[in-house]
Amino acid sequence: MEYRIVGRKVLHRGFLHVEAITVEHDKMDGGCQRITREHVERGDAVAVVLYDACRDEVLLLEQFRIGPVARGENPWLIEIVAGVVAPDEGLVEAARRECVEEAGYEPQRLLPLGYYYATPGGSSERIHLFLGEVERGKPCGRGGGCLEEQEDIRTFWVAREEAMNLLDQGRIHSGAPMLGLLLAFGCRGRVDSVGVGVEDQ
Repeated sequence: MEYRIVGRKVLHRGFLHVEAITVEHDKMDGGCQRITREHVERGDAVAVVLYDACRDEVLLLEQFRIGPVARGENPWLIEIVAGVVAPDEGLVEAARRECVEEAGYEPQRLLPLGYYYATPGGSSERIHLFLGEVERGKPCGRGGGCLEEQEDIRTFWVAREEAMNLLDQGRIHSGAPMLGLLLAFGCRGRVDSVGVGVEDQ
């Protein structure tokens, strides 16, 4: 199947860039259609699950996010290290920088876990996930984020099993830690031999 871009229009340039793209694309039934879609241009980001294998512990973050505020929900989310890749940075370089800035640890090794589009229906942002190996007792700094970016981050260590329990209990509401923890430590599905393992809601 094929597509072609027939028009682009910049709608807003700021911290977020918004653009309207007109595309002609093949349809599943063999036809073709022209559509116009607005999207937020965000580039690439990285997210890192920091893990101490000797202690079997995971480092998590808690910070304020504006998205839940718009919905009247708790804006202090449980997350993992994450940040935007600068134009002159590679993915690994950005991941290491964010680990130092936000968590105060420099990974001994970074294992790529894959990437995903955060909201493919409305944004070009790709998030590249990594598993970072660290030793809890050997921080390289205080972490907490960049003051220049007005970041205010609390870091805390939990057992790997407890991190997975936070997922099961529905206490993690951000995509990067959800997918990062599942890719790093294994998917635990809710379907059993009888059917779906949870009641319909």
